[in-house]
Amino acid sequence: MGRGRAPRSVVATAVVAAVVALSALVTVRLLREDGTSAQGPVGGAGSSAVTAGADCGEGPCQVVARATVDGKPVELLADAQGGNGRFQAGANVLELTVTALGGRLDANSLSCVGGAVSACLVHARQEGAAIAQLLVDRAGTWRSVDKPYYSSGGVVRLDDVTGDTAPEVVVVQTSPVLARVFALDGSALGCTRRYTSVSQLRGWPEVQLNSSDLRACT
Repeated sequence: MGRGRAPRSVVATAVVAAVVALSALVTVRLLREDGTSAQGPVGGAGSSAVTAGADCGEGPCQVVARATVDGKPVELLADAQGGNGRFQAGANVLELTVTALGGRLDANSLSCVGGAVSACLVHARQEGAAIAQLLVDRAGTWRSVDKPYYSSGGVVRLDDVTGDTAPEVVVVQTSPVLARVFALDGSALGCTRRYTSVSQLRGWPEVQLNSSDLRACT
């Protein structure tokens, strides 16, 4: 018997299958060209996600800043916009109030000083001023000092002002122009005299004070 033509229904089915396969290939090609992938990494270039399960808000945390304190690493974590911040030192993870107050973290948001008592400041810009959160390491455990530090002069920094080998917190304000100094427990230690310009503060903007600069705050 001679070979006959395939039924029209078989031909139609084959054509439809070919069209579906071709459409799938085109879709995959377009997704690759757009950089879209259901399993692709989250975050921009240079970002680094922490271990699975860690999250900052609605997405995985990214490492935005790192430092070494007494030979051990500490990290700032945040979402892709620099919000929902976390401070991580080993297994010790603390939420950050500065981001809850509207501040955003970046690569310059972390500064740390080692000493008899080690401490870190987490800085965030807020409408031309600076807001900072203090974290203190005592006996290997990091804790946050509840009180945030606000500087209208844009400077909050750690410095050993009193010479006791532990840092203090120096906060610059502009009305009036002076620097306030706080101990690591949040208690006030004193203020500098009043100036007419922040540039008169010694070492500005890396303000460097000593105990002789301090007097009662008025």
